[in-house]
Amino acid sequence: MPFYNPIKLTIQETPVLVYPCGGVEALLSREEKGIIERYILKLYAENKNILASLGEYNIIILWNEGKDVMADIWIYDKLESWGSGPLVDVKIFRNFNIEKNIGVSAGDGLILLGKEEEHRRSKNSLAEYINGDRPELLEDMVLKEDFN
Repeated sequence: MPFYNPIKLTIQETPVLVYPCGGVEALLSREEKGIIERYILKLYAENKNILASLGEYNIIILWNEGKDVMADIWIYDKLESWGSGPLVDVKIFRNFNIEKNIGVSAGDGLILLGKEEEHRRSKNSLAEYINGDRPELLEDMVLKEDFN
């Protein structure tokens, strides 16, 4: 599923990059400005107990499965303390509820996360990485447009 241009947010002082997938517009209207941002803020607010530790930054892949909005929240932490890169955890949500009966990612998601990690390592700081340009993805993985 190709991705719309990412959306940058800050939640509880944690930088968050949201990659909406093509298809999610069937559930979250592109006509409604800021709908992705509101959805993500509500998701975090309703799941404070599950998302108690947000790490140093998050990448969210927002997609749909039938009539359900799915959010894979990748939590990156301990950027400088691991020689092999950050410690990464994922929490998957179906609508606003934790989902434990589904796979962790799809191929496009893994490619996206790998490209983001390569890109982060090429920057001098987390702020430069978050606030700068995004990595180039494979041609068939991008829609080259904003969600709204």
